[in-house]
Amino acid sequence: EWAANFRRFEAACPGSLLLAAQALEVCQFTADFPRLDRYLDGLRQEKFRAATETTLVDALEELLYLLLFFDVEPSVLHRFAQTYDQACRRVYGAPHARPVTRRPGRLRIGYLSADLRNHVMGKMMWEAVRRHDRERFDVYFYSMSDVRDRWTQRFEEAATAFRDVSGLVDREAARVIDGDDLDLLVDLQTHTKGARPGILALKPARVQITHVASAGTLGLSTIDYKLTDAYSDLPEAQEHQIEPLLAMAGCVYPFRAVESAKVPALDRKALAIPENAFVIGAFVTPMKLSRRCLSLWKEIADRVPRARFAFSPVRPGHRPAYERLAAAAGIPAERLLFLPQGRNDAENQARYRVVDVVLDPMPFGNVNGTIEPLAMGVPVVTLVGRRHGERTSYSILSNLGATATIAQSGREYVNLAVRLAEDASFATEVRETIASGLASSPLVDGAAHTRHLEAAYLAAIGEVVPQALADAGQA
Repeated sequence: EWAANFRRFEAACPGSLLLAAQALEVCQFTADFPRLDRYLDGLRQEKFRAATETTLVDALEELLYLLLFFDVEPSVLHRFAQTYDQACRRVYGAPHARPVTRRPGRLRIGYLSADLRNHVMGKMMWEAVRRHDRERFDVYFYSMSDVRDRWTQRFEEAATAFRDVSGLVDREAARVIDGDDLDLLVDLQTHTKGARPGILALKPARVQITHVASAGTLGLSTIDYKLTDAYSDLPEAQEHQIEPLLAMAGCVYPFRAVESAKVPALDRKALAIPENAFVIGAFVTPMKLSRRCLSLWKEIADRVPRARFAFSPVRPGHRPAYERLAAAAGIPAERLLFLPQGRNDAENQARYRVVDVVLDPMPFGNVNGTIEPLAMGVPVVTLVGRRHGERTSYSILSNLGATATIAQSGREYVNLAVRLAEDASFATEVRETIASGLASSPLVDGAAHTRHLEAAYLAAIGEVVPQALADAGQA
């Protein structure tokens, strides 16, 4: 039905920029690659238009996220970001003027998120923020979701103050944040679901940083820095984004291990997995299955006849999308497995007990989809690229000290996967290295991660508003 609705929209508004944004998802889910190419080429050539500036901003907020899933040149994203930044000033309004005098007290850090709840991004950030040095920092949370659960309560209990801004329009929400006189506001959403970039466009804090939500940027000049690390972004990435890069020590992504020991072992026979199958975990959205990714997976399938690709749709209705995408790549249906979603984190972790390897997709690679299997000792093969989304697993594996499955080319990516299937000693060696890293490595040192995070925050404040450090006694 959604595809039929899209076709009606397409017929009625063929040149709409908002249509083009929706088309990327529809074409990917239906594996209609020729039509997808036409839309991507049209976007490159700026053939689509928006009737109003509000519609322009809405469409670009979708596109700046959705284009991360495709092999689109960074210069195209940069061009859209520049247009978006200019339009936001007119749609959302001018940034707030900061008070001349800073309110006395410790440095004040705020986190803006729609995921301060039972959500993978909120739970990942909890591992970092719960260790903040409260002798040096006051910590504020601003929730853009009205959903409350036990995870929300944890954030509330850890906070200097917890504000629900979900029911406020952007300008009112910005005033609430303004009232806390923050030295630094950390955006945890970029353009993912629940984002409110209009709040950040008004700049309600002295310094604003965007952090872990996606592999992209907001595309706003009111964001002072995009947080990264020494692996996740190449210096040249700065040429094609508005926000300056700020590299922290260690891995920019917090490590979160989930206990699965109490969950009964999954039964391969009950899951209809052949006894000798080499199971490739692919617990990703269909959006991440690009043609480049699938073509490499097809090579692996051809070279390893016992290989099976295990998907785990978040929604049962997504199963046909995986089947269409695999078929379009020439991967037969009998090579696919579908594992049920768990009822909780522990059950989802337990799925990895039947997985032999995880193949990182491209160009929008995994973060939690890499951390989760590694926490279960499962090897992850990744192909390093030049975009942030192609370097997230590279950073995670490098900080873990498990670099043997990092590929520099598509051929090496395929060869590594095949070697893990055919060379038992290599597979054992990789798993032993992962186990060693899980016992002691920079990736799993949560306290050090938070100290590195705080050092990056101090560097940002010191660069933009050094007087705030002096006023807080941290110059």
